[in-house]
Amino acid sequence: MCDRRLALLWFLLLPLLPACSLIPTQQQALEDFPADALQQVRQQSAELGRLQNLATATPAQQQQIKQLHSSLRQFERNVIHTASRLEKQDDWHGAERVLQGAKDILPQSQALYSAHQQFSERRQLHEERVRMELAIHRGEQLLKDAETYQRLQQLKGPDVLTWLELQNFHRKCRGSAQALQQHAQQALQREDYTLAQRGLKIARRLYGSDLLQDENQREKIDQDLALANRQLRPTKRHPAGDSQKKDNQILVAEVQQALDAGDLLGARHHLNRLQQESPQDPLLLPLQSQFRTQLDARLEAAIKRGNDLYSEGKIERAVEIWREAKALDPENVELLTNIARAEKVLENLKALSAPTGARP
Repeated sequence: MCDRRLALLWFLLLPLLPACSLIPTQQQALEDFPADALQQVRQQSAELGRLQNLATATPAQQQQIKQLHSSLRQFERNVIHTASRLEKQDDWHGAERVLQGAKDILPQSQALYSAHQQFSERRQLHEERVRMELAIHRGEQLLKDAETYQRLQQLKGPDVLTWLELQNFHRKCRGSAQALQQHAQQALQREDYTLAQRGLKIARRLYGSDLLQDENQREKIDQDLALANRQLRPTKRHPAGDSQKKDNQILVAEVQQALDAGDLLGARHHLNRLQQESPQDPLLLPLQSQFRTQLDARLEAAIKRGNDLYSEGKIERAVEIWREAKALDPENVELLTNIARAEKVLENLKALSAPTGARP
């Protein structure tokens, strides 16, 4: 009877409740962007999809496709910039909502997908670090409690704690030590050696005499702590003329030779090696800038050459030019769009040229 009354009361009060939802709407998720701008992005995306599905596109439509691509890429950059700003302000939830809301508007956007994936990885690492810091704080508090109990024993004698209280306290210490050890192993995997070292040192103290009885546990924690200590040990500086510097000079020379020869694939390979082995090399940024300039010029020329061939009806040759350029920049949206459109035209032409009986 009571349940029926509560159900009736809830039914009567429901219309009086504010019209709100615990689930963030798309407008809430993208509150930094005007509603009319979001509507425009949706319309541009729909129009771009329609144009890309055309068997052939007029020069005016090709220009419109290019403009739509540019506009949508600008929206992607604005979203990623906004999410980055929120992340720097430690508003991780807000950044997640912005990226997810933008992905809902442009579900096919590779840039937004990649940005969201990278953001999720950073947030996961940050969460692991925060949780470990919390575990360290709990462990430090237990160590302070242990010191306090020891002072009480000095004042009142060994029976200041009952057997049950003492067992409960030891259980908490062991649980905290085990949690810290697990967090430390994760920190070692992500190469966060300073935090791992802090956690392992506290875990050793929390285990106390238990480590003397458990040889395997003692060996494991000693190994992890030795690894952290070894990685944090200051490295000796090499003299100016050592082999590392010579290797860097060789890499720099190889990058420059590849750029001079127009071998952008080779230049990218050598640049990646230089960045991995010597990220502070003063020549790295100038070489990267030189590479980017050449790459942009090469891509622009390839896209224009392909467009000219496409307009002349030399579609297969246009596709070859675009594919060669795609090897230099696999994520280039304009190249991917041109190739997909041309391949669809070639398929249609092949179907039209097939004998009547062979057509599907």
